[in-house]
Amino acid sequence: MRRRRSIFIELTSLLDVILIMLFVILTQARAQADQAKEEALREKNNAAVYEASLETEVAKSSRLAAELEAAEDEAERLKRQLDSREIVLENSRVITLSITGENHIRLETDKGATHIIPYEWGNEAYAYNLGRSLLLSQLEEEVDKPLFVIFQYDRDQIYKAEYDMILQLVQEMKLEAAQRERLLSFMEMDRKE
Repeated sequence: MRRRRSIFIELTSLLDVILIMLFVILTQARAQADQAKEEALREKNNAAVYEASLETEVAKSSRLAAELEAAEDEAERLKRQLDSREIVLENSRVITLSITGENHIRLETDKGATHIIPYEWGNEAYAYNLGRSLLLSQLEEEVDKPLFVIFQYDRDQIYKAEYDMILQLVQEMKLEAAQRERLLSFMEMDRKE
Protein backbone atom coordinates (compact mmCIF):
# COMPACT_ATOMS: atom_id res chain seq x y z
CA MET A 1 0.00 0.00 0.00
CA ARG A 2 0.86 3.14 -0.67
CA ARG A 3 1.23 5.59 1.92
CA ARG A 4 -0.44 8.78 1.66
CA ARG A 5 1.34 11.74 2.44
CA SER A 6 -0.60 14.46 4.02
CA ILE A 7 0.08 18.05 3.44
CA PHE A 8 0.20 20.00 6.55
CA ILE A 9 -0.67 23.68 6.26
CA GLU A 10 0.46 26.01 8.84
CA LEU A 11 -2.65 27.96 9.79
CA THR A 12 -1.03 30.25 12.28
CA SER A 13 0.43 32.63 9.76
CA LEU A 14 -2.78 32.61 7.75
CA LEU A 15 -4.73 33.30 10.86
CA ASP A 16 -2.37 36.21 11.63
CA VAL A 17 -2.99 37.68 8.19
CA ILE A 18 -6.75 37.32 8.56
CA LEU A 19 -6.67 38.88 12.00
CA ILE A 20 -4.53 41.76 10.75
CA MET A 21 -6.94 42.35 7.86
CA LEU A 22 -9.87 42.15 10.25
CA PHE A 23 -8.12 44.65 12.57
CA VAL A 24 -7.49 47.05 9.66
CA ILE A 25 -11.12 46.77 8.49
CA LEU A 26 -12.42 47.36 12.02
CA THR A 27 -10.08 50.33 12.48
CA GLN A 28 -11.26 51.84 9.21
CA ALA A 29 -14.88 51.19 10.13
CA ARG A 30 -14.29 52.81 13.51
CA ALA A 31 -12.67 55.87 11.83
CA GLN A 32 -15.57 56.15 9.39
CA ALA A 33 -18.07 55.83 12.25
CA ASP A 34 -16.24 58.56 14.21
CA GLN A 35 -16.15 60.75 11.13
CA ALA A 36 -19.89 60.19 10.54
CA LYS A 37 -20.54 61.03 14.21
CA GLU A 38 -18.53 64.25 13.94
CA GLU A 39 -20.32 65.20 10.75
CA ALA A 40 -23.70 64.47 12.34
CA LEU A 41 -22.71 66.57 15.37
CA ARG A 42 -21.60 69.40 13.07
CA GLU A 43 -24.89 69.21 11.18
CA LYS A 44 -26.77 69.23 14.48
CA ASN A 45 -24.82 72.32 15.61
CA ASN A 46 -25.44 74.00 12.25
CA ALA A 47 -29.13 73.17 12.55
CA ALA A 48 -29.19 74.65 16.07
CA VAL A 49 -27.44 77.80 14.86
CA TYR A 50 -29.82 78.04 11.92
CA GLU A 51 -32.81 77.49 14.22
CA ALA A 52 -31.57 80.19 16.63
CA SER A 53 -30.98 82.53 13.68
CA LEU A 54 -34.44 81.74 12.36
CA GLU A 55 -35.99 82.44 15.79
CA THR A 56 -34.09 85.75 15.93
CA GLU A 57 -35.35 86.71 12.48
CA VAL A 58 -38.93 85.73 13.41
CA ALA A 59 -38.71 87.86 16.56
CA LYS A 60 -37.21 90.71 14.54
CA SER A 61 -39.95 90.49 11.92
CA SER A 62 -42.60 90.42 14.66
CA ARG A 63 -41.06 93.53 16.22
CA LEU A 64 -40.90 95.23 12.82
CA ALA A 65 -44.52 94.31 12.15
CA ALA A 66 -45.51 95.85 15.49
CA GLU A 67 -43.45 98.97 14.71
CA LEU A 68 -45.04 99.19 11.26
CA GLU A 69 -48.50 98.93 12.77
CA ALA A 70 -47.62 101.64 15.31
CA ALA A 71 -46.22 103.83 12.50
CA GLU A 72 -49.39 103.32 10.45
CA ASP A 73 -51.51 104.28 13.48
CA GLU A 74 -49.34 107.38 14.02
CA ALA A 75 -49.63 108.27 10.33
CA GLU A 76 -53.42 107.99 10.54
CA ARG A 77 -53.45 110.16 13.68
CA LEU A 78 -51.27 112.77 11.98
CA LYS A 79 -53.47 112.69 8.88
CA ARG A 80 -56.58 113.29 10.99
CA GLN A 81 -54.80 116.10 12.80
CA LEU A 82 -53.63 117.63 9.51
CA ASP A 83 -57.14 117.38 8.08
CA SER A 84 -58.50 119.13 11.19
CA ARG A 85 -55.91 121.88 10.92
CA GLU A 86 -56.68 122.30 7.25
CA ILE A 87 -60.38 122.71 8.04
CA VAL A 88 -59.55 125.27 10.74
CA LEU A 89 -57.27 127.19 8.38
CA GLU A 90 -59.86 127.15 5.60
CA ASN A 91 -62.48 128.55 7.96
CA SER A 92 -60.37 131.17 9.71
CA ARG A 93 -57.88 133.95 9.02
CA VAL A 94 -54.32 133.95 10.37
CA ILE A 95 -52.14 137.04 10.68
CA THR A 96 -48.55 136.79 11.83
CA LEU A 97 -46.70 139.71 13.36
CA SER A 98 -42.93 139.46 13.75
CA ILE A 99 -39.94 141.70 14.36
CA THR A 100 -37.25 141.89 11.71
CA GLY A 101 -33.62 142.61 12.47
CA GLU A 102 -33.80 146.04 10.78
CA ASN A 103 -36.21 147.73 13.24
CA HIS A 104 -39.24 146.79 11.20
CA ILE A 105 -42.43 144.96 12.07
CA ARG A 106 -43.55 142.38 9.52
CA LEU A 107 -47.28 141.69 9.13
CA GLU A 108 -48.05 138.57 7.06
CA THR A 109 -51.49 137.31 6.15
CA ASP A 110 -52.53 133.76 5.39
CA LYS A 111 -53.27 134.90 1.83
CA GLY A 112 -49.56 135.57 1.23
CA ALA A 113 -49.55 139.36 1.62
CA THR A 114 -46.60 140.82 3.53
CA HIS A 115 -46.45 144.35 4.90
CA ILE A 116 -43.33 145.91 6.40
CA ILE A 117 -43.97 148.55 9.07
CA PRO A 118 -40.92 150.72 9.82
CA TYR A 119 -40.35 151.27 13.52
CA GLU A 120 -38.36 154.32 14.61
CA TRP A 121 -37.39 155.22 18.14
CA GLY A 122 -39.23 158.23 19.36
CA ASN A 123 -41.81 157.96 16.57
CA GLU A 124 -43.77 154.85 17.62
CA ALA A 125 -47.03 156.58 16.62
CA TYR A 126 -46.38 156.04 12.90
CA ALA A 127 -45.72 152.29 13.33
CA TYR A 128 -48.70 152.00 15.69
CA ASN A 129 -51.10 153.78 13.34
CA LEU A 130 -49.93 151.87 10.26
CA GLY A 131 -50.18 148.55 12.13
CA ARG A 132 -53.65 149.49 13.40
CA SER A 133 -54.79 150.42 9.88
CA LEU A 134 -53.50 147.14 8.42
CA LEU A 135 -55.09 145.07 11.20
CA LEU A 136 -58.41 146.92 10.82
CA SER A 137 -58.44 146.18 7.09
CA GLN A 138 -57.86 142.49 7.90
CA LEU A 139 -60.61 142.62 10.52
CA GLU A 140 -63.05 143.93 7.90
CA GLU A 141 -62.28 141.14 5.41
CA GLU A 142 -64.27 137.90 5.56
CA VAL A 143 -66.24 138.83 8.65
CA ASP A 144 -67.71 135.34 8.99
CA LYS A 145 -64.30 133.81 9.78
CA PRO A 146 -62.53 134.04 13.14
CA LEU A 147 -59.23 135.93 13.13
CA PHE A 148 -56.04 134.63 14.78
CA VAL A 149 -53.21 137.08 15.40
CA ILE A 150 -49.90 135.40 16.19
CA PHE A 151 -47.00 137.46 17.47
CA GLN A 152 -43.61 135.76 16.97
CA TYR A 153 -40.48 137.26 18.44
CA ASP A 154 -37.02 136.44 19.72
CA ARG A 155 -36.59 137.76 23.24
CA ASP A 156 -32.93 138.55 22.53
CA GLN A 157 -33.76 140.71 19.50
CA ILE A 158 -36.83 142.67 20.58
CA TYR A 159 -36.90 145.87 22.62
CA LYS A 160 -39.43 146.28 25.39
CA ALA A 161 -40.92 149.35 23.70
CA GLU A 162 -41.61 147.33 20.51
CA TYR A 163 -43.09 144.47 22.51
CA ASP A 164 -45.34 146.78 24.56
CA MET A 165 -46.48 148.68 21.45
CA ILE A 166 -47.51 145.46 19.66
CA LEU A 167 -49.35 144.17 22.74
CA GLN A 168 -51.18 147.49 23.05
CA LEU A 169 -52.06 147.39 19.34
CA VAL A 170 -53.43 143.84 19.60
CA GLN A 171 -55.42 144.67 22.76
CA GLU A 172 -57.04 147.58 20.92
CA MET A 173 -57.83 145.28 17.98
CA LYS A 174 -59.42 142.75 20.34
CA LEU A 175 -61.71 145.48 21.70
CA GLU A 176 -62.53 146.61 18.15
CA ALA A 177 -63.29 143.01 17.14
CA ALA A 178 -65.55 142.54 20.18
CA GLN A 179 -67.48 145.69 19.26
CA ARG A 180 -67.95 144.33 15.73
CA GLU A 181 -68.88 140.92 17.15
CA ARG A 182 -65.88 139.29 15.49
CA LEU A 183 -63.84 136.56 17.10
CA LEU A 184 -60.19 137.58 17.43
CA SER A 185 -57.70 135.36 19.25
CA PHE A 186 -54.17 136.39 20.09
CA MET A 187 -51.18 134.16 20.72
CA GLU A 188 -47.58 135.10 21.24
CA MET A 189 -44.60 132.86 20.69
CA ASP A 190 -41.04 133.41 21.82
CA ARG A 191 -38.88 131.53 19.31
CA LYS A 192 -36.26 130.92 22.02
CA GLU A 193 -38.56 128.57 23.92
